[in-house]
Amino acid sequence: RLPTHLRAEAADSLYFEAQCRLEDPVYGCVGLIFLLQQQIHSAESQLIKTQAEIAVMKSQTQHPQTQPFRAISGSNNLLLQQSDNDANLSFSNQVSSGFI
Repeated sequence: RLPTHLRAEAADSLYFEAQCRLEDPVYGCVGLIFLLQQQIHSAESQLIKTQAEIAVMKSQTQHPQTQPFRAISGSNNLLLQQSDNDANLSFSNQVSSGFI
């Protein structure tokens, strides 16, 4: 015998299975279960693909590709000129102090 507190749930389950059988006489609720399993599989595949894309993007931001040296225009060029001036100043100080 089915316990009293589970009878309403059992009746709902029987009703659902009967409705599924009316809509799909061959497979009944098994067809619906199969469809839901396919949707779950599709969602899991999409999740794996998205996680892989995120991992690739994270690795690209953590390890940006190095590019060959090239001339820089604009405000960055000023920084290069400043570095060159500092190097020249350091070199001229060494020359004037007799180290070279």
